[in-house]
Amino acid sequence: MKRVIQGIAGILAVALHVTAFAQSYPSRPVKIVVPLSTGSATDTLTRLVAQKLSDQWGSPVIVENVPGANGTIATASVIKAAPDGYTLIMIAANHVINASLYRNLSYDTLKDVKPITRVAFTPLVLSVHPSIPVQSVKDYIELANAKPGQINYGSAGNGSATHLAGEMFKTMAGANITHVPYKAISQAQTDLLGGQIESMFVVLSAAIPQINAGKIRALGVTSMQRMPQLPQVPTIDEAGVKGYEVASWIGLAAPAGTPDAIVNKIHADLAKIIAQQDFLQRISANGLESALLGPKEFGEFMAKDQAKWADVVKQSGARLD
Repeated sequence: MKRVIQGIAGILAVALHVTAFAQSYPSRPVKIVVPLSTGSATDTLTRLVAQKLSDQWGSPVIVENVPGANGTIATASVIKAAPDGYTLIMIAANHVINASLYRNLSYDTLKDVKPITRVAFTPLVLSVHPSIPVQSVKDYIELANAKPGQINYGSAGNGSATHLAGEMFKTMAGANITHVPYKAISQAQTDLLGGQIESMFVVLSAAIPQINAGKIRALGVTSMQRMPQLPQVPTIDEAGVKGYEVASWIGLAAPAGTPDAIVNKIHADLAKIIAQQDFLQRISANGLESALLGPKEFGEFMAKDQAKWADVVKQSGARLD
């Protein structure tokens, strides 16, 4: 009985210590790692989140960009950091896609990170060069099958979201389109604008100005609901490819082992920020929409998304090692 009491006392002492630590968190600067270069949608969102959290906490929140290898370099470094809430990472959909793209990934995409908050999402826009004689998703599919293998779609490279969105479309729509991988998304977009490639799944923030300028034509968005920024553009689902959905989500995570009390505090503080009208307006201007999920729900979502993309990767045959 004495040992049982001592054990209970020890557990209570640890719990009280963690709770007290969470209440005083943060007591020094927090770093959020972005596994992409500056200027990306993830980077833009992270900098806004960092600014808002810094204002709320009265303590600096630093953003560090660590691009390369589809986000695996940054993730591998963060999961080795102390699980104390002072090193976080803003992950995106490619995080779970990597589980299928790499045969020998040095970490587990689900077990080695602790989800905190899913913050936002952005769909892609199936876009074509204005010279292509199609006005709808149906027209695009018919043209692709009338000219098998001659209608190209560009992407940011093998295994990228823009590639796999095309592969999923190809399978679900039965469209005979050909993938053209590029080393950078900017190169692919330049060739779409120049008419060197016929089509591309373009991230919403990059598509909007080109659509408005008449430089590309939008056929459908990959979300299940129309986007307020492009209310006239139907979803690909409603355009006839039932069940088609690709949402490039963005969310905050920590190294596995980070105490629940810390994770819950960060989530609660971030949830307050996401509810702010100016925050919603600023992310909407960048082609993003809020997509709030808490730690448990975010983790469940990641597991389902990883399973979905595993099937797409398998069908496409994409590999990055």
